[in-house]
Amino acid sequence: MIKFTKALALAGLAAGLIATSAPAMADDAPAKEFTLSGSIAVTNDYVFRGFTQTKEDPAIQGGLTLNHKSGAYIGIWGSNVEFGDQNGSGNSTSMELDVFGGMSGKFGNSIFGYDVGAIFYSYPGDPTGQHFNYWEFYGKVNADFGFVTVGTGFVYSPNFFGDTGDAINVPLDVSVPIPLGSDKFSLSISGELGYNKYTQTGATWDGIHDDYLNWNIGATLSITDWFDIDVRYHDTNLDSVFCKNLCDGRVTVMVSRSL
Repeated sequence: MIKFTKALALAGLAAGLIATSAPAMADDAPAKEFTLSGSIAVTNDYVFRGFTQTKEDPAIQGGLTLNHKSGAYIGIWGSNVEFGDQNGSGNSTSMELDVFGGMSGKFGNSIFGYDVGAIFYSYPGDPTGQHFNYWEFYGKVNADFGFVTVGTGFVYSPNFFGDTGDAINVPLDVSVPIPLGSDKFSLSISGELGYNKYTQTGATWDGIHDDYLNWNIGATLSITDWFDIDVRYHDTNLDSVFCKNLCDGRVTVMVSRSL
């Protein structure tokens, strides 16, 4: 049986978006040393880098991030997954729990931002000997032109999911705000193109290819102080027959709320 490797990361970090603040006025309160942010979400399918992580079943996700005014941050994020018994041990993996940290900010007063950090992906209860847990290190930059935000970066794992050796991901993100003339609603169109490659000889994503492209495009409607609705199409250039329909084209619908 072909064993399929996991291609995922945190959706929120993948976008590489940099939050900025307006200059403080003289009578404004000083910025807090630390702030805590978070989110919860429900989606019909957990997809990352083109691969479903739940075999097209729904997922409940959530996370918390502690932010320092310097731009440093640490956080935790979790979701249900569905990998099943991959080695006949009788054990299966139903949970992903990630810990991450880094530094984000802007280059002076320019339109350019950055985000650098690391993520540790863990899978409590993973089958013995499967080595699901792994690290990724990332560096990303973006430019906010007002009418469009573009970003790219480089993500590296020294030993990817399943003990498959070095792997890289190079994303290209674009987000365009759509004016609605409303303080209650906001809309954006966004997409990502990603290049993924194993650098270790013999490691493949689908039993054949050591590299592939993934992409997604969708729209996000935000209702101020309530929730966001994201509808998105995902696909890859891999043959769905070889990846057992885990990497074929699919539509996801996510409802999320910031905490």
